[in-house]
Amino acid sequence: VYHHGSEELKNRVMPPCVKGEKVCCLAITEPTAGSDVANLKCSAKLEGDFYILNGEKKWITNGIFADFFTVACRTGKPGVGGISLLLVEKEMPGVECRKMKCSGAWSSGTTYITFDDVKVPKGNLLGKEGKGFQYMMQNFNHERFAFCAMSTRFARVCLEESLKFVAGLAIGSSLLLWLFYASLMS
Repeated sequence: VYHHGSEELKNRVMPPCVKGEKVCCLAITEPTAGSDVANLKCSAKLEGDFYILNGEKKWITNGIFADFFTVACRTGKPGVGGISLLLVEKEMPGVECRKMKCSGAWSSGTTYITFDDVKVPKGNLLGKEGKGFQYMMQNFNHERFAFCAMSTRFARVCLEESLKFVAGLAIGSSLLLWLFYASLMS
Protein backbone atom coordinates (compact mmCIF):
# COMPACT_ATOMS: atom_id res chain seq x y z
CA VAL A 1 0.00 0.00 0.00
CA TYR A 2 2.78 2.39 0.96
CA HIS A 3 4.76 1.88 -2.27
CA HIS A 4 2.02 1.22 -4.83
CA GLY A 5 -1.31 2.39 -3.42
CA SER A 6 -3.16 5.46 -4.65
CA GLU A 7 -3.13 8.55 -2.43
CA GLU A 8 -6.73 7.76 -1.41
CA LEU A 9 -5.73 4.24 -0.30
CA LYS A 10 -2.65 5.47 1.53
CA ASN A 11 -4.70 8.09 3.41
CA ARG A 12 -7.42 5.58 4.30
CA VAL A 13 -5.32 2.52 5.16
CA MET A 14 -1.88 3.64 6.34
CA PRO A 15 -2.79 5.81 9.39
CA PRO A 16 -4.84 3.17 11.27
CA CYS A 17 -2.29 0.44 10.41
CA VAL A 18 0.68 2.53 11.55
CA LYS A 19 -1.16 3.42 14.78
CA GLY A 20 -1.83 -0.28 15.42
CA GLU A 21 -5.60 0.17 15.19
CA LYS A 22 -5.88 -2.03 12.09
CA VAL A 23 -3.81 -4.87 10.63
CA CYS A 24 -2.81 -5.60 7.04
CA CYS A 25 -1.33 -8.85 5.76
CA LEU A 26 -0.07 -10.41 2.54
CA ALA A 27 -2.33 -13.01 0.95
CA ILE A 28 -0.20 -14.71 -1.69
CA THR A 29 0.19 -18.45 -0.98
CA GLU A 30 -2.49 -20.78 -2.33
CA PRO A 31 -3.35 -24.44 -1.74
CA THR A 32 -2.04 -25.32 -5.22
CA ALA A 33 0.68 -22.67 -5.58
CA GLY A 34 2.85 -22.43 -2.49
CA SER A 35 6.22 -21.21 -3.70
CA ASP A 36 5.13 -21.20 -7.34
CA VAL A 37 3.73 -17.67 -7.19
CA ALA A 38 3.80 -17.24 -10.97
CA ASN A 39 1.11 -19.89 -11.37
CA LEU A 40 -1.41 -18.79 -8.78
CA LYS A 41 -5.08 -19.40 -9.60
CA CYS A 42 -6.95 -16.76 -7.55
CA SER A 43 -8.48 -14.52 -10.21
CA ALA A 44 -10.01 -11.08 -10.52
CA LYS A 45 -12.05 -10.01 -13.55
CA LEU A 46 -12.66 -6.33 -14.15
CA GLU A 47 -16.37 -5.59 -14.53
CA GLY A 48 -17.07 -1.88 -14.72
CA ASP A 49 -15.73 -0.16 -11.60
CA PHE A 50 -15.06 -3.41 -9.71
CA TYR A 51 -12.82 -6.45 -9.85
CA ILE A 52 -14.72 -9.67 -9.12
CA LEU A 53 -12.33 -11.72 -7.02
CA ASN A 54 -12.55 -15.53 -6.71
CA GLY A 55 -10.13 -18.04 -5.23
CA GLU A 56 -8.41 -19.29 -2.11
CA LYS A 57 -5.37 -18.38 -0.06
CA LYS A 58 -3.76 -20.70 2.47
CA TRP A 59 -1.14 -20.36 5.23
CA ILE A 60 -1.69 -16.60 5.45
CA THR A 61 0.16 -15.25 8.49
CA ASN A 62 -1.95 -12.86 10.60
CA GLY A 63 -4.92 -13.36 8.27
CA ILE A 64 -7.32 -14.06 11.12
CA PHE A 65 -6.38 -10.73 12.74
CA ALA A 66 -6.15 -8.65 9.55
CA ASP A 67 -8.56 -5.94 8.48
CA PHE A 68 -6.94 -5.63 5.05
CA PHE A 69 -5.39 -8.20 2.72
CA THR A 70 -2.89 -7.45 -0.03
CA VAL A 71 -4.09 -10.17 -2.42
CA ALA A 72 -2.06 -11.52 -5.32
CA CYS A 73 -4.46 -12.51 -8.07
CA ARG A 74 -4.54 -13.26 -11.75
CA THR A 75 -5.95 -10.39 -13.80
CA GLY A 76 -4.38 -11.37 -17.10
CA LYS A 77 -2.50 -14.02 -19.03
CA PRO A 78 -0.71 -17.01 -17.46
CA GLY A 79 2.69 -16.43 -15.90
CA VAL A 80 4.29 -13.51 -14.12
CA GLY A 81 2.84 -10.80 -16.40
CA GLY A 82 -0.75 -11.59 -15.50
CA ILE A 83 -0.56 -11.06 -11.74
CA SER A 84 -1.85 -7.98 -9.94
CA LEU A 85 -2.24 -6.91 -6.31
CA LEU A 86 -5.59 -5.85 -4.87
CA LEU A 87 -6.27 -4.44 -1.43
CA VAL A 88 -9.23 -6.41 -0.06
CA GLU A 89 -11.08 -5.50 3.12
CA LYS A 90 -12.09 -8.34 5.41
CA GLU A 91 -15.62 -6.92 5.75
CA MET A 92 -16.30 -7.10 2.00
CA PRO A 93 -19.12 -9.57 1.21
CA GLY A 94 -17.74 -12.90 -0.02
CA VAL A 95 -14.59 -12.92 2.13
CA GLU A 96 -14.41 -15.88 4.52
CA CYS A 97 -11.54 -16.51 6.95
CA ARG A 98 -10.90 -19.50 9.12
CA LYS A 99 -7.96 -20.03 11.44
CA MET A 100 -5.72 -22.98 10.68
CA LYS A 101 -4.27 -25.16 13.41
CA CYS A 102 -0.52 -25.16 12.87
CA SER A 103 1.97 -27.03 15.01
CA GLY A 104 4.33 -24.70 16.82
CA ALA A 105 2.96 -21.46 15.33
CA TRP A 106 -0.12 -20.89 17.46
CA SER A 107 0.20 -17.11 17.74
CA SER A 108 0.78 -16.45 14.04
CA GLY A 109 -2.92 -16.37 13.17
CA THR A 110 -2.35 -18.62 10.17
CA THR A 111 -5.49 -18.45 8.05
CA TYR A 112 -7.32 -20.05 5.14
CA ILE A 113 -9.13 -17.35 3.15
CA THR A 114 -11.83 -17.86 0.54
CA PHE A 115 -12.93 -15.16 -1.91
CA ASP A 116 -16.34 -15.81 -3.47
CA ASP A 117 -17.40 -13.14 -6.00
CA VAL A 118 -15.90 -10.37 -3.87
CA LYS A 119 -16.49 -6.93 -5.41
CA VAL A 120 -13.25 -5.00 -5.02
CA PRO A 121 -13.30 -1.36 -6.14
CA LYS A 122 -11.07 -0.64 -9.11
CA GLY A 123 -9.32 1.97 -6.96
CA ASN A 124 -8.03 -0.83 -4.69
CA LEU A 125 -5.61 -1.98 -7.39
CA LEU A 126 -2.08 -1.54 -6.05
CA GLY A 127 0.18 -0.10 -8.73
CA LYS A 128 -0.42 -1.20 -12.28
CA GLU A 129 -2.32 -4.22 -13.51
CA GLY A 130 0.04 -7.06 -14.41
CA LYS A 131 2.92 -5.75 -12.27
CA GLY A 132 2.00 -7.61 -9.06
CA PHE A 133 4.72 -10.26 -9.42
CA GLN A 134 7.42 -7.58 -9.60
CA TYR A 135 5.99 -5.81 -6.55
CA MET A 136 5.91 -9.08 -4.58
CA MET A 137 9.52 -9.91 -5.44
CA GLN A 138 10.62 -6.45 -4.23
CA ASN A 139 8.89 -7.14 -0.91
CA PHE A 140 10.20 -10.71 -0.64
CA ASN A 141 13.81 -9.47 -0.73
CA HIS A 142 13.29 -7.57 2.53
CA GLU A 143 11.31 -10.43 4.09
CA ARG A 144 13.97 -12.99 3.27
CA PHE A 145 16.71 -10.87 4.81
CA ALA A 146 14.61 -10.41 7.97
CA PHE A 147 13.96 -14.17 8.19
CA CYS A 148 17.69 -14.89 7.84
CA ALA A 149 18.54 -12.42 10.59
CA MET A 150 15.84 -13.77 12.92
CA SER A 151 16.80 -17.40 12.29
CA THR A 152 20.44 -16.69 12.99
CA ARG A 153 19.57 -14.91 16.23
CA PHE A 154 17.21 -17.69 17.36
CA ALA A 155 19.90 -20.31 16.67
CA ARG A 156 22.46 -18.34 18.64
CA VAL A 157 20.09 -17.98 21.62
CA CYS A 158 19.40 -21.74 21.56
CA LEU A 159 23.11 -22.52 21.48
CA GLU A 160 23.87 -20.07 24.32
CA GLU A 161 21.07 -21.45 26.50
CA SER A 162 22.15 -25.05 25.91
CA LEU A 163 25.76 -24.13 26.79
CA LYS A 164 24.54 -22.57 30.05
CA PHE A 165 22.66 -25.77 30.81
CA VAL A 166 25.67 -27.99 30.09
CA ALA A 167 27.89 -25.73 32.20
CA GLY A 168 25.63 -26.50 35.16
CA LEU A 169 26.09 -30.26 34.84
CA ALA A 170 28.78 -32.31 36.55
CA ILE A 171 31.97 -32.61 34.48
CA GLY A 172 31.73 -36.36 33.86
CA SER A 173 28.12 -36.25 32.65
CA SER A 174 28.66 -33.34 30.31
CA LEU A 175 32.00 -34.15 28.68
CA LEU A 176 30.41 -35.59 25.54
CA LEU A 177 28.10 -32.58 25.27
CA TRP A 178 31.06 -30.21 25.58
CA LEU A 179 32.87 -32.09 22.82
CA PHE A 180 29.76 -31.92 20.66
CA TYR A 181 29.42 -28.15 21.17
CA ALA A 182 33.14 -27.66 20.49
CA SER A 183 32.68 -29.41 17.15
CA LEU A 184 29.78 -27.10 16.33
CA MET A 185 31.85 -24.02 17.04
CA SER A 186 34.81 -25.05 14.86
